[in-house]
Amino acid sequence: MKFDWWLMCALAIPVILETLDYTGKSFSFFLPLSVFNALNLQSYIGTSYLLASTVFLPLFASIADIYGRHFGLQLSLLFFLVGSAFSTGAVNMTMLLAGRGIAGIGAAGLLTIVPTILSDSSSLDTNNIQQFARFFLYSLGFCLGPVIGGFLVTASFRWVFAINIPSAALAMVLCFFLLRKRVKGAKSSEELPGSAKSTTWIIKLALIDWIGTFLFVIGGVLILLALNWGPNDDWKTVRVVVCLAVGVIVFVACILWEVVLEWKHQASSLAFGALYHVQPMLPLELFRSYDICVLQYGCFVSGIVMFVMFYFVAMFMTVVSGLSPDQAGIQLLYFAPGIGGGSLVSIRLIKRFRQPIYPIIAGLIVMAVGLGLIQMGMQKNVQGLVNGFMCMTGFGVGLTAGPNAVQARFLMPDHVAVTNALLLFFRALGGTVGLAQCFTVMNAKVNSYIVGQIRSDAISSSDLNVLEALYNSGGLDSIQSLDGLPPVVQQIIRDAFRNGVRWSFISLIPWAGLAVILSLFLSKIPDPDAQKTDHEEEMELSEQDETRKPSDELEGDEHDDMPIQQQNH
Repeated sequence: MKFDWWLMCALAIPVILETLDYTGKSFSFFLPLSVFNALNLQSYIGTSYLLASTVFLPLFASIADIYGRHFGLQLSLLFFLVGSAFSTGAVNMTMLLAGRGIAGIGAAGLLTIVPTILSDSSSLDTNNIQQFARFFLYSLGFCLGPVIGGFLVTASFRWVFAINIPSAALAMVLCFFLLRKRVKGAKSSEELPGSAKSTTWIIKLALIDWIGTFLFVIGGVLILLALNWGPNDDWKTVRVVVCLAVGVIVFVACILWEVVLEWKHQASSLAFGALYHVQPMLPLELFRSYDICVLQYGCFVSGIVMFVMFYFVAMFMTVVSGLSPDQAGIQLLYFAPGIGGGSLVSIRLIKRFRQPIYPIIAGLIVMAVGLGLIQMGMQKNVQGLVNGFMCMTGFGVGLTAGPNAVQARFLMPDHVAVTNALLLFFRALGGTVGLAQCFTVMNAKVNSYIVGQIRSDAISSSDLNVLEALYNSGGLDSIQSLDGLPPVVQQIIRDAFRNGVRWSFISLIPWAGLAVILSLFLSKIPDPDAQKTDHEEEMELSEQDETRKPSDELEGDEHDDMPIQQQNH
C-alpha cells in the first residue's frame, strides 16, 4: 500500500481552506449582517457561497479531465483568493455576497479536484488510506475553523475572510512545486471525445460542454435561489414559484442536451462536425446505476447533516445558550472528533472486509439516531447532551464520507472526476436544501411560539407591548438587540428559538431513515488489490518455471547422454 506524503502535503492547505471557509464563518455570519443591519438576509450569506460551490462542480470535473488536475486546482485557488479579497474589503452587502459567490466558485474546484486526485489510484488500499487522510484534514479544519473564526471575529468580521488570502497564495506555490509532476495530467487525444488530434489550449476549450454547463448553472441558480427565498416568503410568492418552475424546466433541458450528446457520440457521424468532439458534462450512465444514485443520495443526507449542524447548532449556542462567538466556536469542536473517529473506524472496516458498504450502512444509521438525540438534548436545554450527541453524529458522517468516495470510484472507474463532482454536488445541494428546510421549520415554530405567548396573558402589559412590537416588525435586527430587551422577553425569544431549532432537527430524520433503507441494497465492489495479487502470483510462478526450465532440460540432456557415453566407453 503506497502513500504519497508529498501529495498530501500539497493538498493539505486546499482541503483545510475549504473546510475553514464554512466552519469558521458558520456562527460568525450574524456579525457582518448586524454591521450592515441586514439580519433578515441571514440565509443569503451562506447560500451565495453554497450556490456557487454547487453549480460549478461539474464544470471543474471537465476542466480536470481536459486540462489536467494541477491546472484545475490552481484555477480554483485563484478564484478562492479573489473572492476572499472581495469579501475582506466589502463595504456593503452586495459586495460581500459577490465575494462569497466568487470564493464559492473556487471552492467548487477544490471540492472536485482534491478527491479526484486522491481517487486516481487503482488500488483499493491506497484509495482507502488517502481518503482517510483527506477526512483527517477535514477534521483538522473542523477543529481549527470554529476556534479561529470565533477569535478573529471578535476583532472584526473581515479577518475571517482575510486569513484566506495568504493561505490561498501559499497553497498555489506549494501545489506548483509539490503537485505539478505528481498528479494525472490532461487526457490524451485518444481518450478525448471524437479522438481529437489537436491538444492546444484554445482547441481544448471547444471540448468543454459549455451548453450543458450553462443550462446546469442557470437551472441550479434558479432552484437554489427559490430554496433560499422560500423560508422567508412562506413558499407562496411569485419569485419562489417562478424560480422553481423555470429552474426545473432548465434542468430538464440540460438532461435532454446530454442525451443528444450521448446519441451523437454513439452515431459517430461526421455530419455533427465540432459537436462530435464535445465531452458530455454529465455522462448519463451514472444515473442508470442504482448504486451511484444511492451513493449520491447518501451524500445528499451527509450534506444536510454537516451544514445544518454548524449553522443551527451555532444558532442554538449563540441565541439560546447566550454564548459568545469564541465560546460557541469551542463547543462546535465536539463535531470534529466524531468525524475523525468515524473516518478511522471506516478505514479499518474497509481493510478488514474489503468492502465500503458496511461502514456506509453503519454511518447512516448513526446519523439518523444522532439527529434524534440532538433534538432531545436541545429540548432539555442541556449543553453537555448536545455536545455529546453532536460528536456521535459526526462519527456517523466520518463513517460514510470516505467509503462513499471509494465505493463510487470502483463502480465507475472511467468517470472518476465527474463521479466525485456529482457526489459533492449532492452533498452541497443537501446542505442548501437542509438549510432551507430548517429555516422554514424554525421560522414557523418561532412565530407559533411567540404568538402563543402573546395570547396567553401570562406576561405583563409592558413586556407584552415589547413582544408585540418585535413580532410585528418582523423579528430581531441583530443579535445585539436581544440583550437590550426586558429579561422576560429575552427568555421568551430564547425559548422560541430553542423550540424552533429542535424541530428543525426532527424534520431531518426522515431523510436519514430513507438513506439507511436504500443503502441496504448496495452492490459489492471488485477488489483490485486481490486481483492484482493473484496475477502477480501467476507471473511469479511463470517466471520461476521459465527459470527452472533450462536447468531441467540440461539435467535431462546430461542424464540422457550418460548411457551413450557409458556405452561408448
